[in-house]
Parts: sequence; structure tokens; C-alpha cells
Amino acid sequence: MSSAAKNILYLVFVQGIIYLSPLLTLPYLTRKLEIEQFAALSFAQVFVQYFVLVTDYGFGITATRLIALAPGSVKNISEIVSNTLAVKLLLACLMAVVCVVLVWLIPALHTSIWLIAATFTGVYGNALFPTWLFQGIERMRDLALITGLSRLLVLPPIFFFIHTPDDVVLAGALLNAPGLLAALMSFIVLRQQKVFEWVPVSWIRMRDMLREGWHVFISNIFISLYTVVNLTLLKFLGTPEQVAFFAASDKIRFAIQGFIQPIASALFPRFAAMGRNYQSEEFVKLNRLGWIALVGTQIVGALVVFFGADLIAKYYFGTAFEGISIYLKAFAVLPVVIAVATVFAQWRLLALGEGAALSRVYMVAGPVHIVYAIIATSYWGWGGLLASVYLTEIMITLVMYFILRKKRIHIF
Repeated sequence: MSSAAKNILYLVFVQGIIYLSPLLTLPYLTRKLEIEQFAALSFAQVFVQYFVLVTDYGFGITATRLIALAPGSVKNISEIVSNTLAVKLLLACLMAVVCVVLVWLIPALHTSIWLIAATFTGVYGNALFPTWLFQGIERMRDLALITGLSRLLVLPPIFFFIHTPDDVVLAGALLNAPGLLAALMSFIVLRQQKVFEWVPVSWIRMRDMLREGWHVFISNIFISLYTVVNLTLLKFLGTPEQVAFFAASDKIRFAIQGFIQPIASALFPRFAAMGRNYQSEEFVKLNRLGWIALVGTQIVGALVVFFGADLIAKYYFGTAFEGISIYLKAFAVLPVVIAVATVFAQWRLLALGEGAALSRVYMVAGPVHIVYAIIATSYWGWGGLLASVYLTEIMITLVMYFILRKKRIHIF
């Protein structure tokens, strides 16, 4: 088996564990927490994702690329790792201050202070866990083991301690604990393997890394305007039941979509290194493998969820969530569209240094989505919101396709 195929399998395993553990706890939580508490927990997790986006800053792409292209010496890798972690920790501390201010200013958040504080631990976990380092040096096996162990360790406490709706704050803390556990284990493993050493950080180098990731960061922020922000709109324009059903269905959609990022991340360094060498045998094989693996998995997942929605609603979510089947069917096809967009964005535009063009697409799409999503949600509730999401994703994919054609970038 080629190293690329092995990397895909390891990252699929990582993503599988990341999404399997919530899927194991989801039916338990929908039964132990009432709809109102489940809706509050779902919103708190989404609210914290805004801060995760800032602390990530696109280093999952740019730091991975820097490490993959850097000479393989400990000194070069150590400089990238130390400065990247310093920037991410600084951003996490700034986001903690912003979070406190927002909770203080917005009355609707006052009742969720402790729940938001509990879920905020996920921000520091994201800042400290160097997934980008493992991907850059292609140590996917270690990444898979660490991620899997950190996720599995929190499962027993969830089942043992969460019994009533009053335990919702503890549930928020436990659901966000794996990132910190994974960070601790990763530093132990990387230190033993002597992959890098701690070196003094440089403000100039940190500034350069922020500039390097700026286009990806802007893209991620504007992407959040039509992804992360959706549940926030529903919280203020919909009902707790709609929030709970929409959030639970979105977790199933994310579980299907979870195969996208490991495959995209595993092949990204290869596509970046090959550049525009479209005629090479390696590119042809890798491109064919990527399309089949990425889009194929999403088509299979979409069919399973669409035709199995009624059974999932009845036996997986429980009596209180039986009305969720229509949500599941409506969400089913969305991952297929996102898979195609991921190929265009990561393996083509970002891999070839066309991040600026991609950022402009998101800078227009995000704000426009907010406008018609607010209108559609106000009139048609969750159905109008989901229709807005489909419209935005399809338009973005088409625009990226025309950009690739204009720049004569090979697609298939």
C-alpha cells in the first residue's frame, strides 16, 4: 500500500474516532437531557466554535504546508512549531477575554455562563493539539492513536456522571476535554521521538506566520458566516425544538462529512508539492484516488441517511426526537456538494497558492448568505435556513469551478 493510501486510512480512522465518540454519546444525551438543555448545550458548543476558528487561524493548512516544504531538520521544524504554538496560545487568551465581554453584554447568554465556560476548554485544546505537525511530517499513525485514545478516555465519565438535565455543564466540559488530553499525549510522543525542540519564539516570525495564514483565516471566518452562524440564527429566530433537531441532524451530517477532511489533509501536501505538473503519472493516479475517495464516501453516506432517516429517528434518537427524520433527509445531500467544493478549494486553489482568489469568494458569499438566511429563517424557520445553506454551498462551488477554468487549473 502506498504511503498516501496509508495516510488516508490513518486520517479516516482519526476522523472516524472524532465523529464516532459523539455519535456514541448523542443518543444517550438526547435521552438524559431535555430538549431545552440539549438545545442550550448545542448552542454553547457552536458559540465556542467562533473562538476556535480564530485560534486555528488556518494553521491547519499553512503550518502543514510550511512543515511539508521545509528541509527535514529538527531546527527548521522546531522554529515553525514553537512560533505556531505561541501564536495560537496568544489568540486563545485574547478570545477568552472576548468571550467574557460578549457573555456580559448579551443578556440571552447570562443563563449559560457556566455552560459556555465549560465548553471554552475546547478552544485551548484546539490551540495546543498540533495536528498540523503530524500531518506535515506525515506521522498519521501517531496522530490516529493519540486522537483515538483521547476521545475514548472521556466516554466512561459521560455515561457514569451524566444522568439528569442538571448535569448539562459537566456534559459540556467532558465533550470538550479530548483536545487537552490529546495535546498532552502528543507532546510526550513528539518529545520522545525528538521531532522538535522548544526554541525561543520571535515576534517577527510570529507576525510572518500570521501573514502567511491570513488568506486562509479570512476564508475560514467568512465560511463561518454560512456554517457556524446558522444555529445561532435559529436560536434567536426559531424554537428550542428546532435548535435541538437542527443541531442533532447536523451532527449526523458532520459524521458523514467527517471523511472529507482526513482525505483532503492527507493528500494536500502531495498536491502542493506537485504544483501544476498535471501530466505526471503520480498526479493522474492521485487525482483519481482523491475524487473517488472524497466524493464517493459522501454519496454512500447521503444514501444511507436519506433512506434510513425514519429508523435513525426512532431507534437512535429516541421518542422525544422522532420528528427529526425530515431534518435528516433534508441534510443528507449537503456533504456531497461540500466534498466537490473541498477538492476545488484545498487540492487546487490553496495547494497552488491561490488563497487570495478563494478568500474573495468567501468574503462575498458569507455576508450575502447572512442576509437571505435571516429573511428565510424568519419566514420559514429551519427549512428556510437549510435552503439558504444549500444555495450558498452550490453557488460557491460553481464560482470556484469557473475560477479554476479561467486560471487553466486542471480539475479532473
